[in-house]
Amino acid sequence: MSRFSKTVKSALPFWALVLIIGFVPVRALEIIDYFVAHAVLSASILGASLIFSLLIIYFLYSMRFITKRINRLSDYARKMSPEQTTTDLSIRYRFRWVLVIWLILLGINALLFGLPDSFNGIFAEDIPLFAYFFFIFASFLWLYCYSMLEIYRAGKLPLQLTPFTEDRTLGLKPFGTTSLKLVSVYAVFPIVVTVLGQVNIILDAPSGMTVQLAPLRASDIIFVTGLVLVGIGLFFLPLLSIHRRLREAKRTELGWVNSQYTAIVRRLKELMATGRGDEHRDERRALADDLTMVRQLQSDVLRIQAWPFDLGVITRLGTLLVLPPFLGVFARILILTFLHI
Repeated sequence: MSRFSKTVKSALPFWALVLIIGFVPVRALEIIDYFVAHAVLSASILGASLIFSLLIIYFLYSMRFITKRINRLSDYARKMSPEQTTTDLSIRYRFRWVLVIWLILLGINALLFGLPDSFNGIFAEDIPLFAYFFFIFASFLWLYCYSMLEIYRAGKLPLQLTPFTEDRTLGLKPFGTTSLKLVSVYAVFPIVVTVLGQVNIILDAPSGMTVQLAPLRASDIIFVTGLVLVGIGLFFLPLLSIHRRLREAKRTELGWVNSQYTAIVRRLKELMATGRGDEHRDERRALADDLTMVRQLQSDVLRIQAWPFDLGVITRLGTLLVLPPFLGVFARILILTFLHI
């Protein structure tokens, strides 16, 4: 981070910096595009630029949220094994990789949606504005990818697991919860883009507001599907290492309990085969008590979860994924209504 950026960051509160990044460049690029292309700044154009600004603000706050979550998870990993865990899970911003992702996004967008055939077409189709938007999105995407890789690395560290008698996730639930929260933050963007892209809201004076469904385009489907696949793939990447550790721990504990269970059953069979005498009654009773205890232990071991999250976390994730599309359409209606007035 340069000295200038550090100075700006220390001089301005985060919310003010977010508003500047979200509104000032977008509005400036929008005005430049339509003045160069000799177009008219209509309400629909201004409404689209506001959508870009709101998405950029969302990305910036999401990046701050992801950074805090990873730092908190890093502290938790150190507490699980303070003597062995020396890996720092904090996120480091890499402008070089952000630039690579940005160029990839621009290339994919050019392949799917084509390029303008004239100089004025570059501004008429808002290419500079899209380029700025994709740069912010590339920064967000880099942070999301890097954070998932950090969780994957944390899952492979020599952590001291919590006994299964205290926690059915062996103390690894924060890793799964963090992954779910990060993927929920990421999933908001493709869902909102899909809904907003398929819903056309037309405001006119005589008839009021008309809501229409836009036709599905192959390019839109490919773009959104790619975003979803990237999100799902990066979501399962860190969880695979956690899932493997839970299965190994469960297999180890179950092997020990099953060996004790087998030994007790074998001894009971030997005593029962000796005859009907009462000389082994007390031993058989003690073995029966041990068998009950071992079966309870076996039941507890079988309840060790294979994945580091529970139904409540998944329910909250589903709620977070359902609400944004409706809120996005509602916000678009409010913006267009306000500009129409």
